[in-house]
This record gives sequence, C-alpha cells and structure tokens, in this order.
Amino acid sequence: MRSVKARETRSEKSVASGRRGKILSRAPEPRAQRKTKRGVDSGTRAESGRRFAIRRPILVLTLVLIVAGAAVGLFAGGHVAKAVGRMEAAMVAPFTNAGFAVRNIALTGEERTAADAAYAALAIGKGGSIFAVRPDEARARLLMLPWVADAEVRRHFPDSVSVRIVEKRPFALWRNGKELSVVERSGAVITKAGTEPLGHLPLITGPGAPEAAAPIIDALAGQKAIEARLQAIERIGERRWDLLLSGGVTVRLPEEGWERQLSDLERLIVEKGVLERDIEVIDLRYPDSYVFRLHNGDSRPVPRERHA
Repeated sequence: MRSVKARETRSEKSVASGRRGKILSRAPEPRAQRKTKRGVDSGTRAESGRRFAIRRPILVLTLVLIVAGAAVGLFAGGHVAKAVGRMEAAMVAPFTNAGFAVRNIALTGEERTAADAAYAALAIGKGGSIFAVRPDEARARLLMLPWVADAEVRRHFPDSVSVRIVEKRPFALWRNGKELSVVERSGAVITKAGTEPLGHLPLITGPGAPEAAAPIIDALAGQKAIEARLQAIERIGERRWDLLLSGGVTVRLPEEGWERQLSDLERLIVEKGVLERDIEVIDLRYPDSYVFRLHNGDSRPVPRERHA
C-alpha cells in the first residue's frame, strides 16, 4: 500500500510541474527580447530590399524612370500650373466681385516707349483682380523694353495701378557698316535707329567708337566753329579719331593730346578761314607743323605758331 501512494504522489508532482512549465512558456517575453526581434525583422526587410535592388537593377531603374517621367510630364504639360491657377482664380473671385477689380492703369514717363508696348509688357487686364497684379513681375517685363532704364509699378487699392517709366538717354548715333544704332553715354546700344527725331545727336562711326566717344563729344561741345561744321566722328583702328567736316574735309587727330589740337583747329577755322580754301585733309598729328592736303593731291606743311 505504501508503494502505491508513493507512485501517486510522484505522478501528481510531475503533473504539477508540467502545468507550471506550460504556464511559464505562455508568459510574455521581456521587452528587450521583443525589440531585438523587431530590429532583426526590420534589418531582414532592409536587407531583402537591398538584395532585390542588387538582383533586379534594371527593374528598379525602370520604376524610377517611370515615376520621374510622370512628374516631368505633369509639370511640362502645365497640369500643375493650371491647377494652381484655377485655385488662385477661385480664391480671388470673391474680392473681384466685391470691388477690388482693376479699373484704371496710369502710365507716365513714356516718351520714346510706345504706350501699347508698355501696356502689353505689363500684362494687366482691366477688370481683373487687383490682388492678381504682381508689381515685381510687371516691372521685370517692362525692363525688357529697349528704351526702359527703370520702372515702378504700384497697386492703389481698391482698383488702380500706377506705372512710372524712366527711359534711357540717347547720347549718339553709331553707324557700324550699314546698321545705324542709338547708343547711351556708356556706349551700350539702346536700339536700332528708326523714325525717331534724333538728328541732333552726333554721329560716330567705326569699331569701338561707342565706348570711347564720350570724352571727345564732350570736348567738341565747347568748340562752336567745329561743332557747326561737324558731320561725323570716325574711330580709326580703335586708337584715335578723325573729324569729318562739311565740304568733304577730314581732320586727323593724334592718338594723344587731341584735346589741344581741337583748340588749334577752332582757331584755324575762326581766325585763318582754312575751311574756305581748297583743302581736303588737315593733319594735326605732327607737333611742329600742320599738314594741309589739297583736293588736287598736293600737300603743304605749315609751321605751327608758338604761343606763350
């Protein structure tokens, strides 16, 4: 009888220990172990992605190209811009209906700039929302017009826009071959000469003339006899000037010291009346004499007078 009880007791203990083992096996894993498993899983997925990219490079490249092409197509086709434009129009419509529509555009300062060209460059339509007017963008378009040096565009709520134009100043006419252009004092070309009344401007010719013309044009402004007979100022070899006077007379100036030669030429015209003679060329490049060449080809050097 004792042995049977002992076996029963051992069997009950083994059952209990089995139950405890099952309970322990069902217990939740520690957090550290779960994080470790998650890290392993994510690392496995990343590694799988890398292996896929390595094993299927053509497929990956194709997918990238498809996505990029779709994006480019949306922008190039104007779909995004159109969508944004529709949204913007929907937003400003209530303000336009409330009285914030452009009714007046005041333009000032345009002398040589055609008003139609200025309005076209502004691209501001009457009746449109004043909130849709972009002053900086309108100014940038105005600056693309040939005569416009600067511009100011302002909105005046609720319904007006003012535009002030500052135009470039023409300084001379430049003939380069068969082309005639209007240039600024700096030598920059403004535009081709058209029908504008610009005959009062001095005419310069030759390569490099616009950039070098300002000093001699300023100096000639004080020589009334020369200026009254001046037809053109020609740049020679991009080094010196010739003056082309009425009557077919050419005056050759030296490369250096030409300012003093202008004073001498003024005196020769006023006091000596040289332009009343049969002279074709007056050469002022020699320090001790004037050289006059006649229309028949003869040359006559004349000693310079000494001035105290």
